[in-house]
Amino acid sequence: MTIDWSSNKVQRICTGAALIACLAAAFALRLLTVWTFDVLIVFLSLVAVWEIHKAKTVPQPLDKNKKEKQQTRVISTALGALSVYYLYAYIATAYTMFIIGVATEFAVWLHVVMQFVVLFIFFAYTVVMAYADKTIVKECRLKKESLWGTALRSGWEFIKIIIYPFFMLSTMILINHIGDFTTVVPFIGADSVPVPELSTFGLLLVFMVTCLTDTFAYTVGMAMRGPALLPKKFQYISPKKTISGGIGGLFGGMTGALLTLMIVVREGTPLQVFLTDKIGESTAVQLAFIAIGLVGAIISTIGDLYASFIKRRVGIKDYGNYLPGHGGAMDRLDGISFNSVFICLVLVILVVI
Repeated sequence: MTIDWSSNKVQRICTGAALIACLAAAFALRLLTVWTFDVLIVFLSLVAVWEIHKAKTVPQPLDKNKKEKQQTRVISTALGALSVYYLYAYIATAYTMFIIGVATEFAVWLHVVMQFVVLFIFFAYTVVMAYADKTIVKECRLKKESLWGTALRSGWEFIKIIIYPFFMLSTMILINHIGDFTTVVPFIGADSVPVPELSTFGLLLVFMVTCLTDTFAYTVGMAMRGPALLPKKFQYISPKKTISGGIGGLFGGMTGALLTLMIVVREGTPLQVFLTDKIGESTAVQLAFIAIGLVGAIISTIGDLYASFIKRRVGIKDYGNYLPGHGGAMDRLDGISFNSVFICLVLVILVVI
């Protein structure tokens, strides 16, 4: 039997295998120093931000309303005039502040305040640059749009791209370091010890739950098909998603969470003691993470649908074409970005309770 290497299914499998190998290599390098994983996350954030910015600079809204089309084109002009390097500059500044915060251990609240101050400065700079841009001024005059309104909307678009995907993906940076600042007393009378495995556990949980949700949903959906997942009014967002695939994805998420427990958690380790102290005995821990996997699967699906909504809104099929069978980086990071936020919240709650 000959293999058709040009078919989408074969390309999807081969690219998926290559991505898994790259991810395994990243986890292996993380054993040398956790900062290598930070490099990966920042790199993925830069690529994702570039893809979202590129997608939004030439929008073709589905809505046929002439006024909405006109406003969207003006915003598109503003985003096109405002270089993606502004976004890169903010990402570099935000991550530098995070490193300084980790190194100096200054108050968390101060770090958060400074992040908002820097974000406001970049927002204000974006608005001023949009207001002074000759192309935008000309476009507003031709379309009879408010220049200040357009400048403010372009600043809001800047913040939206920072939130999605950068802020959401950057929660993986927090997960990557949360174990270094978490301690547990392994037994009565002992000194507290750090729980570095918590970071490994959290990161693997993000990828396992999301990837198995996608895999199970795709496999079950292709095999069983059936009714569409979304109501008819919203089927344009993702017409190929089915209810059977959605149910399969839920089982995939739960399976991913249980597999992560089996792979990372070992009897007598600080992580096992930590989870027992916070949740209960092994059965309670398993039930808790089955629930986390279930919720994670739902959130991953929402992330996938949101990314599809943006693509349909701007009239593109994929965010890129350099991952054969998968599209671009954001076509793979859509569910991961949403799930990263959820898993980060779960770990923070476990740490602080």
